[in-house]
Amino acid sequence: MNDNETAGNPEGQITKSTLPVHSLARNYLPADYVDVFATEVHDDERLTPADLLIAVWTDFPKWVQRLFQLRDCIVKPFGLKTSADEKDFRHQFEEIVRNGGRFQLMNVLAKSANEIIVQLADTHLTAEMSVHTETSNANQLKINFITIVHFHNVWGKVYFFFVRPFHKMIVKTALKRSITKLIKQ
Repeated sequence: MNDNETAGNPEGQITKSTLPVHSLARNYLPADYVDVFATEVHDDERLTPADLLIAVWTDFPKWVQRLFQLRDCIVKPFGLKTSADEKDFRHQFEEIVRNGGRFQLMNVLAKSANEIIVQLADTHLTAEMSVHTETSNANQLKINFITIVHFHNVWGKVYFFFVRPFHKMIVKTALKRSITKLIKQ
């Protein structure tokens, strides 16, 4: 998918957007790369930033899981950190999202009633990922998934050059899947 294509969900489309004015993610700028994907759905109490972030990170489709496995095989010889055991990861990730803290290369940086930001830090780059929500007057919930990347060296640039096209597809797919799953609960 390119930047102009969308991935639909039950109520809206996921499209490229801009960084929300009141987002805590602005505290992590300037950056080498920023993207925001957004959608609007009927306001629903089940769609909290924490629940959305947990769902996005712990329920990838099989093709995305295979991409992460391939990534791990490719980057391991270069000393980059690889994915954790899936069951342990799910439990630990939910724990840090709900209560704060650090697990492997992930750390909760900031939380508010309508946003949560986690950081993934490695030797080659650091990425902050945020789920930011805001309710409109029409009882619609705008959901923003924000990614901010800082390169530490040339390897970060090289790595992200190859990851970037997949990143966009994965974010759109995971956000769509997570919203659909949480709405149906």
